[in-house]
Amino acid sequence: MGNNNWGINKGINFININNVEKKNDQIGINFEDMKEIKEDIYIGLGIKRMKGYKCDLKIDELNKKREFFWNEKTNYKNKNWKIWNVIKRAVLSDELRANLLLEEYNIKTVEGCINHLIDKDGNYYKIPNYCINDPTFELNNKDEHYIKEQIIKIRIYGYKDLKIEINNKLKGVDLKKMIKNKSLIEDDKVIRLFSRGNEIKDNDYLYKFVFNENTLVMLYIK
Repeated sequence: MGNNNWGINKGINFININNVEKKNDQIGINFEDMKEIKEDIYIGLGIKRMKGYKCDLKIDELNKKREFFWNEKTNYKNKNWKIWNVIKRAVLSDELRANLLLEEYNIKTVEGCINHLIDKDGNYYKIPNYCINDPTFELNNKDEHYIKEQIIKIRIYGYKDLKIEINNKLKGVDLKKMIKNKSLIEDDKVIRLFSRGNEIKDNDYLYKFVFNENTLVMLYIK
C-alpha cells in the first residue's frame, strides 16, 4: 500500500503550502479550527492524530456545527463536491479504511494528517479539527445553570432499566462506574453509552448532553 502523504519514509520534505498556489476556495477559511489545548496532549490515531482542543459547545451544538460544515462542502453546487464526499467518508472511517479511500482517489496529506489534503489536480482541502476528533469539554462559568441533580434512565438490553441519580457535573467515566456498581457488569471499561445518538465518552461532562426526565441513555458492551 502506498503512503498517503508526500515525503513520509522517503527522505523527502513535506510540501510547503506557502510556496504553492492555493486553487479556488478549498482552504475552508470560514471553518476555523477550535482552540488547541496548550498542554502536550494529542488525540486520534495515525493520520487523524492531532493536537487536542477544547470546546464549550454542548454536544448537540457541536454536531450541528459539524453537519453544517459537511453539508456546505459536499453540496453538489460545490465544484469539488465529489472529492469532499470521499474526504468525509475517510474522516468518519477507521484508520485503515481512511487510508484506503484516500489512496483510491489519489488524495494525499500535506503534512501527514487528514486535516489538510491535496488532490491530483493540486486542489487543497482543509478540514477543521472539530470534524475529525472529539474535543476535551471544559466547564466554564456560563454553564453553571446547567448543573443540577437529576435521575436518568439507563437501558441495557436483556436487563431491567436502571434509574441512576446523578449530578451532571460528573463525567462519562463517573457514570460508567456508577452503572457498574448498580448492575451485573463487572468492568466499566467495556461500557459504551449513547444519548440521542451521541456517544458519552469518558472525559465528556454529562451536562453537555442536556438530560431531562424523559432522557433514555442506551448502554452497549464493547
